[in-house]
Amino acid sequence: MAPDQAPPKRRRYPLYLNILTIFLVLMIAVAGAITWYNYATSTERAMMSSRRLMHDIVSQFTGQLAHFFGKARSFLVLTAEHPGLAKPPTGAGHALQGMFIRGLEAHPQFFGMYLGYDDGGFFQVVRLEKMPPKARQEIKAPQGAVYGVRTIVSKAGGSRLMTWRFLDGQEKVLSFWSQIEPAYDPRERPWFKLAQQAGKVRGSHYYVFDSLLEPGMTLSYRFAPAPQGGVLGVDLTARTLCGFAASHKACPSGLTVVFDHKKRLVAYPDPKKVVRQSLQDGKPVLSLATLDNLGDPLLSRLSRLFDPKSADQIVNFTDSGREYTAGVERIRDFRGRYYYVAVLAPLDELIGPIIQSNLRSLLISLLIMLGAIPLVFFVARRISRPLGQVVAETKAMRNLQLEPTPVINSRIKEIHRLTQSVATMKTTLRTFSRYVPVDLVRQLVVSGKEQGLGGEKRVLTLLFTDVQGFTDMAEHMDPEALMVKASQYFSGLCDEIQDNQGTIDKFIGDAIMAFWNAPLEDQGHAAHACRAALMCRARSRQMDQQWRQKGQPIMHTRLGLHTGEVIVGNVGAAQRMDYTALGAAVNLASRLEGLNKVYGTQILASRATQEAAGEGFVWRSIDQVEPKGTSEPTLIYELVGMLDDAAELAPAPEETAYLRRWEAAFALYQKRDWPAAADAFGALATERPQDTAAQVLARRIAAFLIDPPPPDWDGSAVYDRK
Repeated sequence: MAPDQAPPKRRRYPLYLNILTIFLVLMIAVAGAITWYNYATSTERAMMSSRRLMHDIVSQFTGQLAHFFGKARSFLVLTAEHPGLAKPPTGAGHALQGMFIRGLEAHPQFFGMYLGYDDGGFFQVVRLEKMPPKARQEIKAPQGAVYGVRTIVSKAGGSRLMTWRFLDGQEKVLSFWSQIEPAYDPRERPWFKLAQQAGKVRGSHYYVFDSLLEPGMTLSYRFAPAPQGGVLGVDLTARTLCGFAASHKACPSGLTVVFDHKKRLVAYPDPKKVVRQSLQDGKPVLSLATLDNLGDPLLSRLSRLFDPKSADQIVNFTDSGREYTAGVERIRDFRGRYYYVAVLAPLDELIGPIIQSNLRSLLISLLIMLGAIPLVFFVARRISRPLGQVVAETKAMRNLQLEPTPVINSRIKEIHRLTQSVATMKTTLRTFSRYVPVDLVRQLVVSGKEQGLGGEKRVLTLLFTDVQGFTDMAEHMDPEALMVKASQYFSGLCDEIQDNQGTIDKFIGDAIMAFWNAPLEDQGHAAHACRAALMCRARSRQMDQQWRQKGQPIMHTRLGLHTGEVIVGNVGAAQRMDYTALGAAVNLASRLEGLNKVYGTQILASRATQEAAGEGFVWRSIDQVEPKGTSEPTLIYELVGMLDDAAELAPAPEETAYLRRWEAAFALYQKRDWPAAADAFGALATERPQDTAAQVLARRIAAFLIDPPPPDWDGSAVYDRK
């Protein structure tokens, strides 16, 4: 490191924070290790429990599925022993009609039961409330019909007759109709051909019933050998299986589905989504939805991940930022075909209780740690509090926050002496800041450098104030009362100047000198100075009103503003310096304040200030002057108010109209149109006799009408007195 290179700054922390941090790090390390161990072992147990839970759900589901098909098989086998089967159906029905109706009532999962004979005879009972309206219309079922009974009988000569009869809930016939030579022949149906092996129940694959638009399958059973017998059949809907799937879930957001080896859905919580409609050769065709085309992202992920050759597996995946687990088990139906039962569940819900247990353990650890923190904090603060208070005091002093604070007490001797020294230093700075600009003191403290004589060129906006008739008032007032009154006056005006970013330079008797843009730079110094002057005027008027009410003399304030280049800095001797501004601009600002007495105005500003202040202020052109001690003519303006501001700063509407007429008259004056200017200012002076500026210009123009100024006159009024 080079000799003149400053060492790098290191970040430093309070003593109590270091003690507290060490304690917290140790506690978090211990608690974290315990919590991590508990979480790891608990998660492993949770996964084992979830596997067992899913296996139990699948087992329960397959058991109910076996019971579901067992009822149908039992019904077929027992019905095959009924003696009424030997009698073929007639146009009036069949001997097993009552048994079929009872069977449909006892087994809601059955859609229909039927008999097909080897000679082409057919008998069927279906539940009409399960049929869609279009299908009911096709078979001409009347309103109120509960059961539909269809018979097909063979007539002499080989003809066949189909009859539909419709029954209400009490099995009363509501209507019927017949058709000769129907297209339907039970011997040509797959379920009839499938059940040719006597003594064994056969079942079809899952397919979509055209009359129901729902999936299901048909179980069939030959009750006597051909050609004297026939086949019993039962249509089973998947609605019950879907109900099982909806009720068997591992958790509230879980999902249970059944699908075959082609990934076609057999059971899904919403049976309406199991069937899909597509077009083949321009005709609508109904088919079972698959894992991939159902539109469920969880089932799509499952379709890609599960192994169809595995009998039992667990699949884990993530969807939309959430982790899922799925248990898939392969089962066989009574024909030996494979089906798959899948139970899906969000991992956070499945092992939620264990996570809650982990959180409780973590919470207990945190509570123990939090319970110990106050004790450690108390001890650490007892050690570091006095030092922290001393640091806070020095920071406040650096920011010139010098208000008195309570004494810092400490039993440590060195800290006690340090706090006394800081308090003494604070009192010294507080006293010192009342004699010099506060911003200057802040700049000196922040810089940390010793200041010497010298200054810099800078454009400032300067303000001078003066009290009208202060000398006479001072001669007639008690000195103590005058001091109180002057202090109140100076305090009010200084508040307004400092609130608008001004720097108080000095008090000169009853006058105040202030400036803007030093020691801190201020891009809007002219505007801030103008607003401060208006606020000082308002504050002075407010104090005058209070003094009038008390019967005391008022302190009418006149103000002068000018913007120009000066030398600003430390002036004086090495033993005693004064931060101030020097230059012609300072002199001109003072002269403008004095010209208020000539024109009867309260705030006069130079053209430089009027231009630098920008928009937002209301001005009145007063005159072009050469004050004493200056050689350049200067246009001067009266600062009237502000636009879009408080009522006390904004001019009244009648004042605005008067100013427009004034500016028109002043323009005539500048053009040396003496007759027109005389008429204009004469009217203004007559309208407002108290407007001294109007009187001054009216008298001057009247004199010019008699004795015009020479052609080389620059329009300036020259003043040789302050």
